Amino acid sequence: MTCGENVIIKVYYNNMNGMVKMPLDELVAELLASRMSPCFNMEALKAQALLIRTGIVRQLPVYDGEGCRAYAGADICNSGHCEKWLSREELKELWGGSYQEKWDRIMEAALSTRGEIVTVNSKPIHPYYHPCCGGATENSEDVIGNKVLYLRKVLCDYCRESLYWENTRDVTIEEVEEKLGVRIKRASAVEAPSVKGIIDEIERDREGRVRNIKIGGKCFRGSDVKQLLGLNSTRFGWDPLIFRIYSGGKGHGLGMCQHGANAMAAKGYGYREIIHYYFTGVEITGIRSFEKDKPLKGKVFVLDPGHGGDDSDNRGIGGLKEKDINLEISKMLAETLRGAGAVVYLTREDDSKVLMSRRAEIGNDLRPHFFISIHHNAIENPTVSGTEIYYFKGDAEGEKLGGAIMKHMVDQAGVINRGVRIANFYILREVKVSSLILEIGYISNPMEEKKLERDTYKKQIATGIYKGIMEYYGGI
Repeated sequence: MTCGENVIIKVYYNNMNGMVKMPLDELVAELLASRMSPCFNMEALKAQALLIRTGIVRQLPVYDGEGCRAYAGADICNSGHCEKWLSREELKELWGGSYQEKWDRIMEAALSTRGEIVTVNSKPIHPYYHPCCGGATENSEDVIGNKVLYLRKVLCDYCRESLYWENTRDVTIEEVEEKLGVRIKRASAVEAPSVKGIIDEIERDREGRVRNIKIGGKCFRGSDVKQLLGLNSTRFGWDPLIFRIYSGGKGHGLGMCQHGANAMAAKGYGYREIIHYYFTGVEITGIRSFEKDKPLKGKVFVLDPGHGGDDSDNRGIGGLKEKDINLEISKMLAETLRGAGAVVYLTREDDSKVLMSRRAEIGNDLRPHFFISIHHNAIENPTVSGTEIYYFKGDAEGEKLGGAIMKHMVDQAGVINRGVRIANFYILREVKVSSLILEIGYISNPMEEKKLERDTYKKQIATGIYKGIMEYYGGI
């Protein structure tokens, strides 16, 4: 995503096997065309465009979203991992001669809501929507298991005229068994299930003959049923061959009812009123402004220069101390991050000892976006060199950032990539936010020690880490 008014999204198209950069509003229009009929009322289309834009922005790293997890470097993909929609070329083929008219309506809805998203506490909401609620939307805890304050049930009969208001579907016994993973006991001439309200209060003799039975709320003798239905015997059973299931509405029922929104729009409601009706306590705000020279504004980092004081005596053959190098690189990195608008805390500012427990406590108290611990290795074998980065098992964001940092440290400083790995170190385990331990080099290697004596090399290291952070947040 670029900064300023012209928001550019990096989109991976599965059908093209490649990534393209496109304006946010054009992407909103493409998704809108796949989510709502262009024939819907314009105010309903605007409401849907607003929710689509909110969903895209919510996914962007600059809003603490995860970006596309399937394709590195992409903000979103259309392969189904993020979303699935038709490209403009596919829409042209689908709509034929009416393409331009329909696309113009779609673009009008997207551009009419340009720059707007739906937020709670300045954060984009999860913009749920569904085709038809059938009379009332749902509370979030009844669908996704947890309470979301803006996803509260609202009554809605606006969608009454929708073709989804009431539906029927005939389901065979075999399909019920297959789909639900159950086995339904079959009837025989002397045994059969009661179906409350249809067939119940069944009385048989010892031989299985029906003596009395209630059908449709009326009582019969078995012999009467035999005669009236032309059965061979009063020893009879029954099996329902098909269930006719009636359902009201379509979809999960969370958030905006699309057909309800369309009916509200036809009654004169604007798109803002529609959004506020279906989402409780939300605001419609502008996309956060990102200053070009402050791309990390709003981000918080804790940098942890390893060791300090008498905590460690790791040093190279030339006398270079690990604790000093850790602090120098951390301060260089902090200066660069602050220059980009980030808030940066250091666990130590001088040659003082800070207990591991205190370092973890600082991270947990401040709750930064990332906790980054700076270290150097030292072992007996002086020939070993290279950079290692560690993250805690299951920390997908730490793994993603670690990969970006490693790539740029290689590019900027020429470090040897010894891998981004899972580890169970105390800091990674005890700090309850995404965390990394950077083992930048082996101070026990004379060649690496010589490099680390140069301020230019340390600056290259700090720059590589910074560029990795910028890539993670979509800044490069």
